[in-house]
Amino acid sequence: MDQRSLEAAAKSGNIDLLYELINEDSYVLDKIDHVPFFNTPLHVAAVAGKTEFAMEILNLKPSFARKLNADGLTPLHLAVNHGHPWLVLELVKVDPSLVRLKGRQGMTPLLVAVSKKKTDLISEFFLVCPKSIVDANVNGENALHIAVNNYDQREGLIVLKVLMGWILRLCQKDAESIETRVINRRDKDGHSPLHLAAYENNLQAMKLMLESSKINVNIENKNGFTVLDVAALHDNREIERMVKRHGGKRSVSLVKIKTTSDLLASKLSWRESRRTKNIRFYSWISEERRNALLVVATLIVTATYQTGLQPPGGVSDGGGTSGFSGGGQNSTKTSSPKAGSVVMDEGSFISLWFWNSLGFSFAIYMMIRLLNLGQESAFWYHALFVPLLFAYSIAGDVIKPNARALMIAGVGTVVLLIFWELVVWFWEWVQSKRTKVRGPKSGLVWEGFTTMDQAKGVAPNRLVIR
Repeated sequence: MDQRSLEAAAKSGNIDLLYELINEDSYVLDKIDHVPFFNTPLHVAAVAGKTEFAMEILNLKPSFARKLNADGLTPLHLAVNHGHPWLVLELVKVDPSLVRLKGRQGMTPLLVAVSKKKTDLISEFFLVCPKSIVDANVNGENALHIAVNNYDQREGLIVLKVLMGWILRLCQKDAESIETRVINRRDKDGHSPLHLAAYENNLQAMKLMLESSKINVNIENKNGFTVLDVAALHDNREIERMVKRHGGKRSVSLVKIKTTSDLLASKLSWRESRRTKNIRFYSWISEERRNALLVVATLIVTATYQTGLQPPGGVSDGGGTSGFSGGGQNSTKTSSPKAGSVVMDEGSFISLWFWNSLGFSFAIYMMIRLLNLGQESAFWYHALFVPLLFAYSIAGDVIKPNARALMIAGVGTVVLLIFWELVVWFWEWVQSKRTKVRGPKSGLVWEGFTTMDQAKGVAPNRLVIR
């Protein structure tokens, strides 16, 4: 079979001729598939823009879509290069991951589209394969580097607007991580996209990238230059002022900043140690158990809060009468409780409010710990519960029989909470001492491979790193 006939069929988009050739030799496409780098009929059709023929070949041999030709290009690279958008869209609809395939010099079809300034294709690639934005070529250049490096600043700025518009709109789970990786990526020379914009005196490009809250303006390139150093080198006062407003510094002023090695070599602080232990502890709680504990804690918060609003025996309506009790010289003046205060006596109120407040506080504390698992700031969770705590305190102030009773109950609660925290700290200290003496005598236990509790099935099986 003449290979040129198959190539001619692909160039002309003649599907009938394709099947005639297959009838002559059933292994014609398999033979091509076994060659590591080959210009397959799909490559030829991609160059010629023969969409129907390309899809027919893709249906027969899906592996052709991922094959590199002798020039290190896939059919999708060629379709983008030769300006066949309809064929490009058909290919990525079949397999969106084609957008991330690296060809010659590590260029993906997305990076090729950026270099060719094909903004419509760029946006389509993001829709079918959002994570393609993180890809970089063998020189460490991602889409932002290529857009900023464009010889035509005006056209490069149009592409950069599309890229930054996508990055700033990401809402997936790891969106912040993706934004950080893309905006601060350094190429083989250590230049971030912001460095390149500073070298080119591209003020508009810098403004676009500085909109990102994740950008690090103090990254140094291989020469030890920050973005502000580059701006000063080019004597561009406007860029200098803009970078300084975003926290930019000269490299000489970054000497005092600790490196990662300095942080790792420093002594572990008490706070960092506690945080690490908490994260390790809560990381072993299964999702089902965590949800169950959250439900229990929520029920406790609800019950204790309701008790604070509606204590046993109810509250006085202030409608009683005042008078004298006893007789003669021993008679004392009595008065009805103020409206809204509890009917129960002082001792009962102190006991009720003390234990109810403990349950309320511990349940809220548990909910905050379970919600963030110690892995992020609890600030927003505190903002949710602080109003509830204030409302609970106000309720206690309204229903108290007298100021002394509420003060005794409140101080007692705080003291016991502090005491409990000290007990927990002491228990953790004792446990840390015990773990240094491994037991029972077993090589597997000593090496941390397993424990007696795990073997008996009373503890979760931990991930063993082999």
